[in-house]
Amino acid sequence: MLLSVVTSGATVGMLVSQLAVVGELRRAQATQAPVPMLQWLASFLNSVLWTKYGLLRDDTAVLLVNGLGVAIALYILGCFWHYGGARRRRVESGALVAVLLAVALVAYVDYSLDPRAVERFGLACCAMSLVFLGSPLGQIGHVVRSRDASVLLPSVALLALVTNALWATYGAQRGDPFIVVPNVVGSVFCLVQLSLVAYYGRAVAGHGQLAAAPGAAGGHEEIKMDALFREDAPAGGRPAAD
Repeated sequence: MLLSVVTSGATVGMLVSQLAVVGELRRAQATQAPVPMLQWLASFLNSVLWTKYGLLRDDTAVLLVNGLGVAIALYILGCFWHYGGARRRRVESGALVAVLLAVALVAYVDYSLDPRAVERFGLACCAMSLVFLGSPLGQIGHVVRSRDASVLLPSVALLALVTNALWATYGAQRGDPFIVVPNVVGSVFCLVQLSLVAYYGRAVAGHGQLAAAPGAAGGHEEIKMDALFREDAPAGGRPAAD
């Protein structure tokens, strides 16, 4: 019970911290945004799948934190749409794809005659979390080329490491490999980021104020609003709240 409460509390803190991106979006036409729009489409889909998984497994901790994750992702996507201007159509198209994928997967587990439907759905949740958690690693090339890890925030990566480790322990306690695996891998991803910071250091003076996506470090120099909607922009992640 104590582990469940501590794990849920840590994850709620990470989820709420994601709202920092809204403040950046509200600034003029130049901002330091921690993530591109694609990050939040992935966050929405990831949270929907794990919310359903929590219902299937009668797991209150998984259900509650991911339900909150769905609400926060929808709110942030709404902010992207509000401040998107000519890019609103891209937000709408991306949201439609994410919703259709979520509906298809949930419908599969609800109506499939396959006796292993729940297990296959768990695999889908696990795969989605691995993609989501691994997104910050897309910045490794930039860090190695520039020999500067300023785009990574060690404090956030450390918090993500702790949160992932808590979920891995929680999953092991429940004997649920679909919770254990993505969070163990997520912990490794966080260790990679911390190792890069330790090896290359952070030339903070050469960068603007850095922001980070909860769950894994991510940030970059000041960019124009249009860059928020580029799929090739640096991405961050958050721990699989699962």
